[in-house]
Amino acid sequence: MAGLVFESFGIFKNMPASRTEKTLYWLSPSLVLLLMSWSIVLYHIRHEVMSGFFTELGYPSYIVYPLAYLKLAAVIVIISNRYNDLKDMAYAAYFINQILATAGHLSVGHEPYHAYVGLIALPISYIYSNKVRGRPKRNLLDLWSRDA
Repeated sequence: MAGLVFESFGIFKNMPASRTEKTLYWLSPSLVLLLMSWSIVLYHIRHEVMSGFFTELGYPSYIVYPLAYLKLAAVIVIISNRYNDLKDMAYAAYFINQILATAGHLSVGHEPYHAYVGLIALPISYIYSNKVRGRPKRNLLDLWSRDA
């Protein structure tokens, strides 16, 4: 969505990415993917502990495994950069996940530094991924624009 806003104003159109922009891009998704991968591993290796954290934060413990697999799917989609609509959904879903993680931790008195890092790195990663790697041309779920 943010990429569309920047592109519609011509901010990123036909401008090659500078070295700083490339560095920002490769650092920000590295942080995002590290956070996602770390949580996927922890959800499986320390499932009982993580389920306890979810319960303490007010979320049901049965969402630990589905959340791990959704994060894994998001990692694959973000790395592959193949389908525009899936990439947008993966970034949006993980942003919502970071907001809920932040709210949950703050509600019980924790300092969610990992969520703060994700909330900062995620928009940077999304915006610069469209500039540095290019916006994918294909949509996997674009059923309405195909000719029948």
